[in-house]
Amino acid sequence: MRDSLLLRAFHEHQWELLRFLGRRLGSHSLAADVAHDIYVKLLRTDEHPTVSDGRAYLFGMAANLATDHLRVEARRGEILAEADGFVWHEADELSPERHALARAELAYLERAIAGLPPRCRRVFHLNRYEGKTQPEIAEALGIGLTTVYKDLKTAIDTLVKARRRFRDSDGRDGDGHGKA
Repeated sequence: MRDSLLLRAFHEHQWELLRFLGRRLGSHSLAADVAHDIYVKLLRTDEHPTVSDGRAYLFGMAANLATDHLRVEARRGEILAEADGFVWHEADELSPERHALARAELAYLERAIAGLPPRCRRVFHLNRYEGKTQPEIAEALGIGLTTVYKDLKTAIDTLVKARRRFRDSDGRDGDGHGKA
């Protein structure tokens, strides 16, 4: 198998690429993972674009993948920070009662999400679980940015109201039994 120009450039500049990614990502192991992703992409692509400077193209790919990785990790951190408000801190005792109440609240919120219109649920999932931005969601679903904003607002409002209803009812249904 003949190496393409980009594969030859990858092999020629691999160590420089790893140093670049290491500085960008702050981790040599993450840098190696992203470099490996680049290599696999280059291997899987039968037709490579015509480029005049393979090194510049590779470093552009590396910068984009590093930015994507950092964005996903930042979003994951935001989600974990949001979730921190929904759960008790580790310092709090997680008694069987609290555990059951947390499960009941989660089930209650899942039912609230399930009650959303399908497109609204999809927009919420893409944003909160896959970390997609509003413009990315609009493009992926072929809908307007305003529609994405409104669907996200509807989903968040629904969850906030459901959480308040659950907390106001103290996790009990009308008969005084747990909701779980």
